[in-house]
Amino acid sequence: MTIETFLKENSFELVRKISKGYSSEVLLAKHLPSGRLFALKAEKQKSPRKNMLQKEVSNLLLANSAEIGPKLYAFDAEERIVVMEFIDGNTFAEWLSAKPSKKALEHFLAALFAQAKKLDEIGLDHGQLAGKGKNILARKSGKDFEPVIIDFEKASQFRKSHNFSQLDGLIFRNPRGLTARLVKEILG
Repeated sequence: MTIETFLKENSFELVRKISKGYSSEVLLAKHLPSGRLFALKAEKQKSPRKNMLQKEVSNLLLANSAEIGPKLYAFDAEERIVVMEFIDGNTFAEWLSAKPSKKALEHFLAALFAQAKKLDEIGLDHGQLAGKGKNILARKSGKDFEPVIIDFEKASQFRKSHNFSQLDGLIFRNPRGLTARLVKEILG
């Protein structure tokens, strides 16, 4: 079966490709009966990674138990496809580059660090929260923006969990990093 067949058999219509990674691609799909948008993460047929789907599903279920990450709706183990909530938002880096207000940034960071702490408490190490902030989305919520941590494929329930300290390094302690410079500039 192909992704096209999966979409058709499950009443989805492809809207666009969201991203393409080494072992998978993420698609935006509209569920025709409900009209709702979903993100479909499909493992590439020639992916050398083993158990991508099982890892993503297991880690996302654990994250969801702490009310973190996009909500997992379904998965197809045979076709290696995960169906999850579509998060409409910009990456943290893009949102930060738009120079949010000091109050908006303080609210966002408090919520983000609270999520990182929860992940540490449940023993789920995301492993990719540093860097360019691509795995953190800023979703509009009323007048504010809320953080949504995404992409749990490489997360681990076995590594020592250090999400809080990883974010602390990205946001406050990396003097050469663009993220830390922008945060310092906005917060003063």
